[in-house]
Amino acid sequence: METHPLVKFWPLIHSVIQEIWAITEPHIEEAAIRQNIPIELYYYGELGLETFSIEEFQQRDPFSNPEQFERLFPRLEIKGWIIPMRDAGRYEVAEKTRAGVRQIIHAGDIHLVQFKSASEVDLERLLQFLKKIILANNAAPEPPLKWAITRRFRVAKQNSPAIVQVRECLMDLFAYRDDSYLSAARPHFNQAGIVWNAFGLVWSKEAVTAKKIAEVLSSRGYEMSEYRAALQAAVEVGWLEETDIAGTYRPTPKGKELREQVEKLTEEYFYRPWVMFSRGDLDELYNLLWKLREQLHEFKRDSGVRRLAA
Repeated sequence: METHPLVKFWPLIHSVIQEIWAITEPHIEEAAIRQNIPIELYYYGELGLETFSIEEFQQRDPFSNPEQFERLFPRLEIKGWIIPMRDAGRYEVAEKTRAGVRQIIHAGDIHLVQFKSASEVDLERLLQFLKKIILANNAAPEPPLKWAITRRFRVAKQNSPAIVQVRECLMDLFAYRDDSYLSAARPHFNQAGIVWNAFGLVWSKEAVTAKKIAEVLSSRGYEMSEYRAALQAAVEVGWLEETDIAGTYRPTPKGKELREQVEKLTEEYFYRPWVMFSRGDLDELYNLLWKLREQLHEFKRDSGVRRLAA
């Protein structure tokens, strides 16, 4: 499948999601504090709110230190958010947890709904496009494996405001993107997600030392020494090489070729279901997403001004 004309869509989709997060997540975090709900439960909704275990979490997030989950699970258990199951290290998520996450997400959506009256985007038309993609994703053969798209916790309903349904659909695409990327990349790193992540930052030139990688990926829960070891492992498999500056790395030709293969395969997996769209459909979809991003950004800016004035 020729994906070159389509590759511009994911950066735009991701930027729309980021604009939505900028509007909703401050209110979600405030609601979580006010209602004494651990904010982690909101983020774990993307990993699924049926059962918790390190093994399950690493299906979607193989790049974070599993010790973070090990430390948090007992605290969630004490408060009754999760319930131990017979399988060691596996927990059932309590119904009150799902209800609580719905409540705090709703606190963010209340502010997102205010955007509707200010929007000139045909949200219903955009929603038609997004739902069509999601149906095609669900029907597409594997790979990609559909772990993320199947597991993620959804809140929007058929009668939810259009912008809330758009947000939910975009998060489904976010999940499918992760499914596509991990299906393409995981065969190369297996359980060594930290090595692949460190290699990726060097490849993208975002960070080329263990210290910088630890700073950029601080939320992942690994120390600089662990990234130093990960970089050395990437050297040993031929993905990276050290430069003339000690502690600084660059990708080898082998590493560059591998990353290009994975990126290309990710695009192929992600866009394969889009073959149903005509060129005119794609142009219309791109314009709708672009307008939505621009107007969300303007709405966010104006909302911030109003809050400061108050």
